[in-house]
Amino acid sequence: MDVKSTKPFRALIYNKDKIKDISTCVCPPYDVITDRDIYTKKNPYNAINLELPVPKPPLDEYTAAKNILDGWLKDKILIEDNKETVYVYEQDFEFNGSSFMRRGFVSLNRLDRHRILVHEATRAKAKKDRERLISTLKTYTSFVFGLYEDRENNIEDLLANSQRELIYDFDDENSIKNRFYRIKGKDYIENLCKLMEDKKIYVADGHHRLDVSYRLNLDYIPIYLTNMYARGIVIWPYHRIIKFKKNRRFAYILDILNNFMEIDKIAMTDSTSITKAIDIIASEKKPAYALYSKDDTENIYIIKEKRPVVFKEDIHDVLKRLKVNILHSGILNNILDIEEEEISFTQDPLGFIESIKNGSIDLIALLPATTVEEVKDIADNSLYMPPKSTFFFPKILTGPIFYKFG
Repeated sequence: MDVKSTKPFRALIYNKDKIKDISTCVCPPYDVITDRDIYTKKNPYNAINLELPVPKPPLDEYTAAKNILDGWLKDKILIEDNKETVYVYEQDFEFNGSSFMRRGFVSLNRLDRHRILVHEATRAKAKKDRERLISTLKTYTSFVFGLYEDRENNIEDLLANSQRELIYDFDDENSIKNRFYRIKGKDYIENLCKLMEDKKIYVADGHHRLDVSYRLNLDYIPIYLTNMYARGIVIWPYHRIIKFKKNRRFAYILDILNNFMEIDKIAMTDSTSITKAIDIIASEKKPAYALYSKDDTENIYIIKEKRPVVFKEDIHDVLKRLKVNILHSGILNNILDIEEEEISFTQDPLGFIESIKNGSIDLIALLPATTVEEVKDIADNSLYMPPKSTFFFPKILTGPIFYKFG
């Protein structure tokens, strides 16, 4: 029997006769939601009720979510699409003053550890949560986000030129324009699946959902796929926010770092200075970072590698070159002996400037964004990046479509 790597499916979608404005029913993936009430207030049928459920005693959150899903299906709030297809997903967004469009698609993909490659270790607590949710609902409320290689843009051209039908067209809370289509032509779907047949998939986001899928012994899962070399691939860095357990003088830190790094500084005049520092380190060919300390709020310190940073243990050469790992595992963990519980993460360091000035945190470590080539290099060598190494922007929304497997 011919076992296909990629194939179409019938999604669960919101019933347009019941839901007039789909934008009120979508939400971000569970791991970036800070206030679920924002979404429950938009619409009682918001996908947050399934993606990040809450207990309704005596029911736990997972059983409560199943009751909600069953009710929505019974009341035809959610309905099964009329035929198997592949769903095209386009997002128009602004970043650093430029306009981008990311085009991808959602299809079923056969689980295969040799084909679907990861770059991030999973955490037990998050994995247990997603396993209980997915196994209870027998539904994927949000999808793994994967990348494929296509320098010739053959797949994206096929998606753009395929016979397709618009399902949704709406702006989300971040002013990102979202468009969902179903491909209508059978030949287009078959050609797309053939083009994907021998391609590896590099997981950008959704490692916990992928790991759970293997544990549930599923044959196929839905994955959102997009070309890693497309212009619409934008990765944000996770900057490090540090609060010491014991007092450390910044002058002492700089003295230690001087053994490995060239050290310069720029004046901290306002929030644009942080942006300037990020631009400086991003433009450097050598690993470079920026430090902003409560001990000197007048300056931002630019540090650039002058000799290789040392690590606690011998590691793969790819990890020795990975900029986020040089900072996190090399500089912070090893050279400065900063423990994991002293480190937190943010994509928005501007929000922590006042925390530095009032002394509630000790240090901000800014780093350049991880590149898609670094993600590929790590995955190809079966390695893991440090925690919070990549933030692919924009996230793919939860809610436009779901996949029910049981």
